[in-house]
Amino acid sequence: MLKISAFAKLAQTTRRTLILYDEQNIFKPAEVSDEGYRFYNYDQLYELSFILTLRKLGLSLDEIKQISSTESKKSPNVLLTNLQSRVDEQIHDLLAVKQSLGSRMTAINSETPIHCDAPYIHEHKTQSFWQSTTLHDCSRQQIAEAFAEFYKRLDPLVSINGKCSGFVLDLPNANAAQFINAPFHLIKEATTDINNAFITTVNRPAGDYLAIDIDNDDTAICNGIDLIHQYAVAHKLTLRGPLWQINMDEDIRLPEATTAVLRLEYLIAN
Repeated sequence: MLKISAFAKLAQTTRRTLILYDEQNIFKPAEVSDEGYRFYNYDQLYELSFILTLRKLGLSLDEIKQISSTESKKSPNVLLTNLQSRVDEQIHDLLAVKQSLGSRMTAINSETPIHCDAPYIHEHKTQSFWQSTTLHDCSRQQIAEAFAEFYKRLDPLVSINGKCSGFVLDLPNANAAQFINAPFHLIKEATTDINNAFITTVNRPAGDYLAIDIDNDDTAICNGIDLIHQYAVAHKLTLRGPLWQINMDEDIRLPEATTAVLRLEYLIAN
């Protein structure tokens, strides 16, 4: 027989937890002395481990009590079936998190070179993006709220999968003066087609793009658009909208937590 403290240490839990489970009639000691001391058998460890695992899965004490009852052990009930479904869902979610983190690590290990504050030309293959509904004249708070809704309708795990994200703006002719009021969509690199009232799938065409990498603030963005315009005029390039604004590292989570570097780019039409 083990005293409560020794048994708690063996089970990697606390004395307080064992007392609570005893008081709630969830897990009882093998014996209680006349002085009120609780004692446990080694073979009770397996039952306690099962109960502690159920707690880790988020079950309430009442749910655990029902599952651990003598009647439930003799005849599995609906609660056990629901528990199995919950475990299956958590396994699915954890596998999705693992896959997303793997994709993110791959993206981090193959980061695109940054060319700050100087226009350059580079080639894109056709790439699919999910895009939100059109947004107009939004404050930083409204953009953050739209961002949260966008990922809620996709899948929260998508925000950490390492795929590129950003905005696409209706801003023809690289006109920086119209940037602040330009309609735009939130975008995220797509893995499958989605087309509904809230999210659609669009393709960024293959071709050569005139791009510039800049800091993420409105002044830097406007300066970047101006530099793109000047470069296009000097080199007699015709640009085709929209303006693609791509986050070069972290996704935007909150207005105060934005990516450090943006890439602005237009498709070159000629």
